[in-house]
Amino acid sequence: MKHVSQAVLICAAILPALATRAAIYSQQVGADTFVSSGQPASNFGTQGAMEIAAPTAAQPRTEMTLMRFDTSALLAAINLDYGPGNWIVTSVSLSLFSNVSTAGQQPGNPSFNKIAAGNFEFDLLSNNSWSETGITWNTLPDILPGSGNNNSLTPLGTFFWLANGSASSTWTLNLDANLADAIHDGSQITILGQPTAGSTVGYLFNTLILNPGTLNVTVEAVPEPSCGTLVISFMCLAGCAKVYGRNKDVR
Repeated sequence: MKHVSQAVLICAAILPALATRAAIYSQQVGADTFVSSGQPASNFGTQGAMEIAAPTAAQPRTEMTLMRFDTSALLAAINLDYGPGNWIVTSVSLSLFSNVSTAGQQPGNPSFNKIAAGNFEFDLLSNNSWSETGITWNTLPDILPGSGNNNSLTPLGTFFWLANGSASSTWTLNLDANLADAIHDGSQITILGQPTAGSTVGYLFNTLILNPGTLNVTVEAVPEPSCGTLVISFMCLAGCAKVYGRNKDVR
C-alpha cells in the first residue's frame, strides 16, 4: 500500500505541471518610430532611437513612440508547441534597450529631450495602418480615436522610468482582452508610448536598427489535457495498478 501511495503522489505532482506548463515566446518589433510636437511635420523612422518625453521649460516638446509587432510568426511557434486552441496567454511584456539612460544626459541627436525620470504609459491602438517612414506628429491623429473614425486606444499600464543608467528594462503590460485576442489571431499589434499628464519623463530607447525591442508573451496549456498528457496519465494509472497488483499478490 505504501508503494501505491507513493506512485499516486508522483502522478499527482507530474500531471498538473504538464497540464499547465508555461513557456515564453518573444517577437522582435517590426516597425518603430517616434513623433515630436517640436517638429510636427518631420518623420523620424530612420533614426536609431526613439523617445517618450514630456515638455520642459528648456525643451517644450512632447514626444511619443510607436511600435508595431507582427505576431503571425509568434502564433505559428506557439501552435507548433501546444496545438491550435490548446493554450492561453497569461502575461505580456515589453523589453526595451537604451544606450543613453542616465538622468541629465543630453542625447547626441538634438531632436531628443534630456534623459529624465518620470511616468509614462503604453497604449494599444486598434489602427495598425501607419508607415514607419511616413507618420508625423501632424498625421498621428489619423490612427488615434477621434470624430469620424472607429479607432480605439486601450491603456496597457502606467510605468515609472528611473533614468538610473540601466541598459535594459522590461515592462509588464496589462493583460487586456484585445491584446490577448490579437496574439491568438496572429494579428499586428501597435503600441503607443506617451508621457502621462504632468510627467517629466525623458525615456530614450533603441529602434529596430540597433538592439530592437521585443514583445514577450507567456502562454500556458489550457486545462483540457493534450494527447501527451493523456498518454502519461495512462502510464501513471497503469503503474499504480501494477504496483497494487504486486502488493495484492504478496498478501
